[in-house]
Amino acid sequence: MHSRLMKNFAELVCSRPYMWTVDGTLPEVIAFLSGVNYACQVAAPEGGNYDGGSPKALLDWLTTEFSVPGVAAKENWIVGLRDRYGTDEAALAAMQKYAASLPIEVDRWFEVGDAE
Repeated sequence: MHSRLMKNFAELVCSRPYMWTVDGTLPEVIAFLSGVNYACQVAAPEGGNYDGGSPKALLDWLTTEFSVPGVAAKENWIVGLRDRYGTDEAALAAMQKYAASLPIEVDRWFEVGDAE
């Protein structure tokens, strides 16, 4: 069994929200991860294959767990997380736990430089 020495990007953001957002709130974290995901999609080289990494995987999980047809996704996610987990801190902890469960190579697109 190998030890887990690194955290993926979404896990880092959820574990230290004040480092990545102004007030560290649940809505800010979700907006930040959504923005990162969108920026990566737009910045992907033409013909490149951006798989979304941990931000997209976490947003997909939120969609699966908390979306309600006909209502803006982010609004559903926040209400659903607060209903299920009680506090924003507990919701962020649940998001961090989900992100930590992702495969270690989930953020290979974020890596800088050549692996060789």
